Amino acid sequence: MDTETIDDILGLIAYISPQARDYVELAVRNEKLDVIYHKATEREHGVFCIAEDDQSVIAYCSFIQEADSDALLDLIANTMTPYLQQTGTKELCFNLYGENVRAIHFVRQLGFQTDMEGYHLYYDGPHEPDLSHTDLIVNTYEASMLTPLADLFDRAYAALNAENGWPLDEHRMNISLFHKRLEDKVRNDEFRSFWKEGTLIGAYIISGEYIQDIVVAPDQQNRGYGSAILTHCIRHMMGKQIPKIYLRIAKTNQGAKRLYERHQFKVVSSFAEHTWRATKKDSV
Repeated sequence: MDTETIDDILGLIAYISPQARDYVELAVRNEKLDVIYHKATEREHGVFCIAEDDQSVIAYCSFIQEADSDALLDLIANTMTPYLQQTGTKELCFNLYGENVRAIHFVRQLGFQTDMEGYHLYYDGPHEPDLSHTDLIVNTYEASMLTPLADLFDRAYAALNAENGWPLDEHRMNISLFHKRLEDKVRNDEFRSFWKEGTLIGAYIISGEYIQDIVVAPDQQNRGYGSAILTHCIRHMMGKQIPKIYLRIAKTNQGAKRLYERHQFKVVSSFAEHTWRATKKDSV
């Protein structure tokens, strides 16, 4: 492929996520990308491709304009059927641009199960957002905080987890792993907890250039604490010389999306991630 074609494909994959773009770029360098279909015309602009390594096979579909959806769906079915019939040990995934609704529905009909639909956003605001109006006490983590923090995270995510069918009480059920995670984050300067008069109000966890978690106790919401914690997180990451700040949220979490957009985050990509989980019948 010529450089212009590669750049266009990478640009299309970036509509799914920054990580997807990086993974496909690596596949190109390693000659592990199979471009099944690619068009870059005024009438049709998109790509369907597969990246494969020793552990996984990941299909990507990202169309900004679709000229013939039926033909694309037939191509997806014909391409993926041999992979679905394999009984190997590789993980099989299918990630799509979140606006390709018909293709997403079709992939689910093939038997792929949704892992998550959502958005990637990046911060496009001032270098040092104002943090002058808060009465929260900032702390990190010590073992005595483990139980209240596990309870905070589970309560903060309870409604979202229930709505998406994700596990409830995950942090309390795996509290030793949560403790280890928090210790690791403290060592990397990637965690802060927020308190008021001895009460745990909220916390954030970052991972590299991503805000991984921002949580506020449900009974403390709508008091400006979410904004204060987010602002502290942004300033902290900027102080670590992180050039671009991202976060990833579920499509159903519209309240969080509105909060981030009010604080000058902008949507950079939209994704629908799926994994093939063969049933006993499928593997016979």
